Amino acid sequence: MLTAVYCGVPGSYAEEAAILYFGDGAQLITASSFQNVFDRLRDGEADRAVVPIENSSTGAIAAVYDLLGRYGFHIVGEQYVRVRHCLLAKKEAELSDIREVVSHEQGISQSLEFLGQHPEWLRRPVYNTAAAAKMAAESEGLRLAAIASRRAAECYGLKILAVDINSKSQNYTRFVIVSRDPDYEEGSGKVSIAFNLPHVVGSLCGVLEVLGKHGMNLMKIESRPIADRNWEYLFFVDFLTDRGLKGLPELFRELGEHTQTLQILGCYRHRPAEEESA
Repeated sequence: MLTAVYCGVPGSYAEEAAILYFGDGAQLITASSFQNVFDRLRDGEADRAVVPIENSSTGAIAAVYDLLGRYGFHIVGEQYVRVRHCLLAKKEAELSDIREVVSHEQGISQSLEFLGQHPEWLRRPVYNTAAAAKMAAESEGLRLAAIASRRAAECYGLKILAVDINSKSQNYTRFVIVSRDPDYEEGSGKVSIAFNLPHVVGSLCGVLEVLGKHGMNLMKIESRPIADRNWEYLFFVDFLTDRGLKGLPELFRELGEHTQTLQILGCYRHRPAEEESA
């Protein structure tokens, strides 16, 4: 059986993504940070990692992109999870008791409209939404609440004071399944690549023209600064194809002519958010 590692504690959205993707086909273990997730994968403690890479409301998870660029691992799958934040507190608590709210920084930023109705509450980011729920369950008194999922409320015996508090109702987080080695599934239609460019006029335009020429459907482009190389960037691109990886050697050859480095991060099955259960 595979072992999969995710960041956080039981009740997190990452755990939900792992369960949705693997079902009963993997043993799940936890890590205390994204860095720790990648380290455990590198050291062979896990066969797969499950990490969030972007959210439909707040955008890219920069730390995960940076780790993908640094470790050179491969994306072998993806899983969308609908985010439905709740305000959780101890069973005896009421809204009037709350003085402080804890959650992952994304959970706080995705719930700003609701939090704006309670400007007197302190807001404190922690590393994970489910960890925030655990903190609320273990806290003294009734003043602390957490922004987390219904599953987290069940895991830690908390009361739901408010439901669906995220500002956008259609809020999804895309998780990627990461492996030390490539694992290309036949017939996969989504490709992720990473590259950096020479400092010449039109270099990025040249890459986009190659993708367009070959009929690729561009889904995502993200850039991250390269450590210790001022004003140089690593570009991450996702695109859809109906050819599979074996049908793309000419595309990759032409992309190589326009880039300084080119890495094929993965070719895997595209799973649109609409396929996931609400």
